[in-house]
Amino acid sequence: MNRQEQLQFCKICKNQKFDMKQGIICGLRNAIADFEETCPSFDEDVALKEKATAAAATRAIYNNEVSKGKRFANRLIDYIFILVFGVVIGVLWALVSPDTVSALEQGGRLMDYVFGMIIGMIYYTLFEMITGRTLGKLITGTKVVDEEGNTPDATRILLRSLCRYIPFDAFSFLGDGPGWHDTLSKTRVVKA
Repeated sequence: MNRQEQLQFCKICKNQKFDMKQGIICGLRNAIADFEETCPSFDEDVALKEKATAAAATRAIYNNEVSKGKRFANRLIDYIFILVFGVVIGVLWALVSPDTVSALEQGGRLMDYVFGMIIGMIYYTLFEMITGRTLGKLITGTKVVDEEGNTPDATRILLRSLCRYIPFDAFSFLGDGPGWHDTLSKTRVVKA
């Protein structure tokens, strides 16, 4: 058994101790592990095991995250569908209440932005709550998960949708790591 395999035991053992020169060692013997199959002094620490399991799950999610290129493709595809969705809603609204539409037209740029935000919120929230995927994510083979790899709850999806409208959120993806609407909602986009 090599050192990495031995450390799988040592990392969740109550008897572990950390040494600056050697790393994790046995606190009973003050030496690194030297067992072959099993450690006779192994005493599993449930809390350490849960922590190690959670860390492994988080690493797996981060390793499964999609590229910035796919995220950009998702954004472009979703933008097209949001425009189509907005046109359909606008036409239906004009048929039902033509007076309201003319009042909205006089509202100017601010009203356009508010209407666009509402349409976008409905689009992202509805699709991601029901399927965990927008149409863009469906086409690119990706989905939204929380930081534990589970389907996010409605609150996270709503927060994620709201955070998309933080000014310059799109630019937050240019750096390393996730963008603001992922970070603030504690979600990730991974391969489906």
